[in-house]
Amino acid sequence: MNYDVVVIGAGPAGATAAKFLSEKGVSVLLLDKSKFPRNKPCGGGLPARVIKRYKYLEENGLIDSYSFEVCMHSNSLKQEVEIQKDEPIVAMVLRDRFDEGLVHLATKNGAVFCEEKSIKNIKLTEETMHLTFSDGTEIESHYVIAADGMWSPMGKQLGIQQSNKNIGMCIVEEFQLNKIKLDQYFGEKRRIHLHLNFQEVAGYGWVFPKAERVNIGIGEFRQAIRPKKEKKNIKDIYENYLKILKETNLIPPMLQSKDPKGGVFPTSPIKLTALDRVLFCGDAAGMVNPLTGEGIYSAMVSGEIAAAVIKEALESGTKNKKILYEYQARWKHDFGDDNEWFFHWSKQWGRGKENIMRLFGENPQLVDLALKQVMTQESTKTYRWKLVRRFLSLYLKDMFGFR
Repeated sequence: MNYDVVVIGAGPAGATAAKFLSEKGVSVLLLDKSKFPRNKPCGGGLPARVIKRYKYLEENGLIDSYSFEVCMHSNSLKQEVEIQKDEPIVAMVLRDRFDEGLVHLATKNGAVFCEEKSIKNIKLTEETMHLTFSDGTEIESHYVIAADGMWSPMGKQLGIQQSNKNIGMCIVEEFQLNKIKLDQYFGEKRRIHLHLNFQEVAGYGWVFPKAERVNIGIGEFRQAIRPKKEKKNIKDIYENYLKILKETNLIPPMLQSKDPKGGVFPTSPIKLTALDRVLFCGDAAGMVNPLTGEGIYSAMVSGEIAAAVIKEALESGTKNKKILYEYQARWKHDFGDDNEWFFHWSKQWGRGKENIMRLFGENPQLVDLALKQVMTQESTKTYRWKLVRRFLSLYLKDMFGFR
């Protein structure tokens, strides 16, 4: 059977691409090696900008809960920054339900979904692409979208691989919790807790309350680890994190770790995200916010952009492969330039000082500027230097006692 587009990987990037393509009448085959629903090691927190850009997530019941409050803690636990808003700061999802819901939206519009399918071989010709499944089945397609995860098998086949230098690592676990306990510990506004540089880890710990669960994890960014610094066991740090959370009465004492999951994620993009007939999206392209580790926003946006570019290529004739190379410029303009800037600042993880937290706590305008990247679709290009100038001014005044 032939398709206009084959999308490999049915996570947020692939499913979003399949949805937008099928809505435009493009014949799409969406593949995934796993059987759905399936889970992923993930905090499941979406910045509010996701639900503002993709309103259909709320309309189709894919959001589990919302958080209107955030409390950031310094590594010594002596400094705190409280953030409260009247609108959601973060939307929470359950990855198994969320990803399955995105696939359903794609198939509802005509995409064909095949689970437990993987590609064994791919061959590019002048006119089309021949793909061979692991069971020997063969299909043809004009274009392929590779959204098959960080260690993309499609990328390996085509000689494009993710660097293992700039990656993040996490340990995460989700606990069932009744509404009474959730209200008791996190309030009706479902307060989030972030512990920056916990036990000097080059990253942060998080506590994400949801409708009937609480997600707890530790994330570390390899690009921020100093070369001669002793490597830490992130699983041990996670166990200590749970202990401290109980001692500070931030989570119920009866929560017991049973099955924490480890995961890795990219923190910088691959050099080439567009080939003659292949586009790379989401984790397969290294499109994760390198400062926070959040990747669903950029995954969905890259899928949307890939769909638009391929639709243009199909309309102009399948031989016009040059259009695909516009994809890289478009995603960079949308969020890539921001991520490049965040990558620079992500190297400061593990180098934070107590007074930085205090400065944010004492200056609501500084917090509001920082929150723009989470709560709006506005690019940091429009306000990044305003944020930097304000921070440096306050930091220097504080350093020299001009307060």
